[in-house]
Amino acid sequence: MIIYGLFRHDLAWSLGGACLTMPVLTLFALVAVRRWIVDTRDERRVLAAAQRQAEGERTRYIAAQAALENEQGRLRRDMAAERAQINAQLKAERDALVVEFEERRATLVCETMEATVLMFKDGKFAPDSTTPGNLIRLADRLPGQGFAPDVERERSREHGVVGP
Repeated sequence: MIIYGLFRHDLAWSLGGACLTMPVLTLFALVAVRRWIVDTRDERRVLAAAQRQAEGERTRYIAAQAALENEQGRLRRDMAAERAQINAQLKAERDALVVEFEERRATLVCETMEATVLMFKDGKFAPDSTTPGNLIRLADRLPGQGFAPDVERERSREHGVVGP
């Protein structure tokens, strides 16, 4: 319309064309700006990819956590079984050591009793009835005395002296 108005030298056609062109150009600019601002197809594509990746990581995390819990449960069961086996083995060893200790003790008691009986038999523990006490023995006759020992004992008794 603007070009038609210029060829015909008609101002009304030129102004009318300009007035119609400006809103159309503005409308095109607004549509382009709106599309540029509001068009989120690329962002939505990136967001969808990130969500898929996050969902995959979440699934892997849940699977890894379940596997870890299963492994920990298995380890706990294995450790409990190992502890029970070790306790049973220790109890068996302890019982064997108690039996061995009792056998050694019985052997030592028998050997001790045999040695004691042999010592009694050899007279090492028997009281000595033939040995007199620790007395100082005096000679039956002292040199220079002509008395008999019985006379000397009687004399000592007469004077209040206790003698042998």
